[in-house]
Amino acid sequence: MSAGGAALPSWPTHNPRVCCPGPALAPELLEVSVSDCRPDRVHGIGMHYSCRVGFHAHEQHIVQKLRVDFEAETRWRSLAQVDDETLGLVNYAEVDKAVGALLDTRHWRLIETVAEAIAALICEQFPVSQVRVKVTKTPADMPQVEGVAVECWRRREDFGLAPLPGT
Repeated sequence: MSAGGAALPSWPTHNPRVCCPGPALAPELLEVSVSDCRPDRVHGIGMHYSCRVGFHAHEQHIVQKLRVDFEAETRWRSLAQVDDETLGLVNYAEVDKAVGALLDTRHWRLIETVAEAIAALICEQFPVSQVRVKVTKTPADMPQVEGVAVECWRRREDFGLAPLPGT
């Protein structure tokens, strides 16, 4: 619940009717089980970076701390069942390196822009069908505040990318 009492949005729920045959279809068409259609998810939690971010004059030349969390929908079930195969999986170290490099490229005025850029990066460079990105900033000018945050949900299609096969 938010401070005003309204429910906060949650990760979009999976609808098995979208990817799995529904009960109205003939039993012989029900080859795909619901468990085969549920998405797999990977998480990056508490990825900490220091970068130049903020739009106030006093923020233009200081480095501030950001925390990035992400949750991505992917399909790793079949890969994990075959000899611990890593090809086609999300490599967390590579995500960390890519996000760090992205944040070092410029001064960011808004954490909303940071979240959007990270979502695009993850969708473009890693085998995910959609991603939730949360960016939390520890404001240098607000010592009584632990952090301020933004969160976005994006699909590959939001960036003009084709859906992953099988999603």
